[in-house]
Amino acid sequence: MKKILIPTDFSINSLHTIDYIIDFFKYEECQFYFLNNYTYDSSGLNAIELLQADDDWFEKPKKESLLQLGKLVEQHTLNSNNSKHEFNAISKCITLVDGIKNSIEEIAIDLVILSGSVGKSISKHNESILEKIRSCPFLIVPPNAAVSNDVYITIASDFKQKVNTIEIDKFCKTLTNTNYKIGILVLEESNTLDIDAANNLEIFTAYLKIYSGKKIDIEYIHSSKELKNYAVSHHDDIICVIDQKPNLFRIIGLYKSKVISKIGQLRHNTVLTIHQ
Repeated sequence: MKKILIPTDFSINSLHTIDYIIDFFKYEECQFYFLNNYTYDSSGLNAIELLQADDDWFEKPKKESLLQLGKLVEQHTLNSNNSKHEFNAISKCITLVDGIKNSIEEIAIDLVILSGSVGKSISKHNESILEKIRSCPFLIVPPNAAVSNDVYITIASDFKQKVNTIEIDKFCKTLTNTNYKIGILVLEESNTLDIDAANNLEIFTAYLKIYSGKKIDIEYIHSSKELKNYAVSHHDDIICVIDQKPNLFRIIGLYKSKVISKIGQLRHNTVLTIHQ
């Protein structure tokens, strides 16, 4: 049974993401975990006032989190006609990043679902999550996403590095009973690939053919800058972007992953991020 973690703040956008994912995995046996993290607003309180705060002040965020999660689990349990689905709740007084990280480790989560930003770029929360957690694939669902009858996964890469297939396998295994197709989008023109990139592409294509047992379509675009135009014309596709292994400068925070800017170009598509 697949274990899928869905962080939620109970906003309309977050609730839409939950509905989308439940529909998307309608043919799969899944345990859905709704995660809500709460904190205490101590702004304006000095040390003495904080020490004197009563139990109700500390209990209120926890009670509100548990109440909302309880309603969410009850609603989907009662309304679901799908015997393959189970719904669970996780409430933690912890940061969002640590809450997701701990849940992945404690429950052995297969896939984490994030709500896409309503604005033009990736949200600060999602950016932080993608930068700091590399132990699980993430699926980012845009606002107003709708489940298509056909699932088509496009894996976008310049193939300058060999593609780590572990997380692709992990995601595809969550679609055991779903009819899906896989394609490759090369972020270079075919005649500009160097020998290493061409070899990496050939190896990865051969792997996908064996793994899926299906024909693999390959498309080329002039550069990653054209990724946005491709995404607009393939808005029903799940586009998979590959986050390279971070070097020292990224680890210490001097610069961000290139995958962040790519996701910004794909804000109307459902995006799968995997890690090298």
